[in-house]
Amino acid sequence: MTTRMIKNFEEFFNYALTIKGKNVVVVQPNNEETLSAVVDAKNLGLADFHLVGDESLINQTLKKLNGNPADYFIYNIASTEEAIIKSFELIHNKTCHVLMKGSVDTSTLMKAVFDPKNNLRTGNLFSDVFIFEYPQRQENKFVMITDGGLNLQPNLEEKIGLIKNAVRVANALGNNNPKVAILSASEKVNPKLQSSIDAAELKRLNQEGKITGCVVDGPMALDLAISPQSAIEKNYKSEVAGNADIIVAPSIESANSLAKSTQYFANLPHAQVIVGGIVPILIPSRADKREEKLRTIALGVLMSN
Repeated sequence: MTTRMIKNFEEFFNYALTIKGKNVVVVQPNNEETLSAVVDAKNLGLADFHLVGDESLINQTLKKLNGNPADYFIYNIASTEEAIIKSFELIHNKTCHVLMKGSVDTSTLMKAVFDPKNNLRTGNLFSDVFIFEYPQRQENKFVMITDGGLNLQPNLEEKIGLIKNAVRVANALGNNNPKVAILSASEKVNPKLQSSIDAAELKRLNQEGKITGCVVDGPMALDLAISPQSAIEKNYKSEVAGNADIIVAPSIESANSLAKSTQYFANLPHAQVIVGGIVPILIPSRADKREEKLRTIALGVLMSN
């Protein structure tokens, strides 16, 4: 963990490049989109890469991208099931420190990750954390959204897990006491709205010292979480209001939509990682641009440190 706050992706890359000796295993990198990011990351010196898939296709694509196959560890395994098994083996024997999805189907890979017999669990909740630059915010640092990838309708206990995982990501970025906003429709508790009830309970647990390493407040609508002006106008006194570092959404669809809006409406730079297992897991979207995949690889390296 860095001792200074990482405020943007330029500082983020500079720090990631100081982390040496990390190896990323990519499950079935049988497509140009994945390998282009891998080649970029390798050329930058972010990590070494172990490529598990169709060797002929991997070699052909690497050469097309001006990559040298000799610079990579390549395992010729065409079967999806066997490629996943080999990738997990490289994690368990500590050859590799980050697991990355290639062209393998996401649900197939994650089903194997979740399977207890594959020993990738730690006892913690698996969750997706999306980070992005928000230059308009009062304090110049990253904002995080969870969970737009894994947990469908998290209950109170699962939301505690989401907070803990997001705090770990914040810590890796040098934010040692992040401000956590628990989203709902407004700042008032509504007995008919479970997200507002959960938010108030999470705030109470934080105040009682049962959720630590952060400051939790809620329920909050999005404007109150990120807009200082909104906090002033609503006369809402809170360390979190208007300056949230972590936004915990009530459902997968709200988190996913919020994260995608930063990308498609505002074109804000972002990265994301799945945490909670024995290694960080990277599931880049097929729609992600090359530089977005590169940022996600760098985040995996940071989280493996």
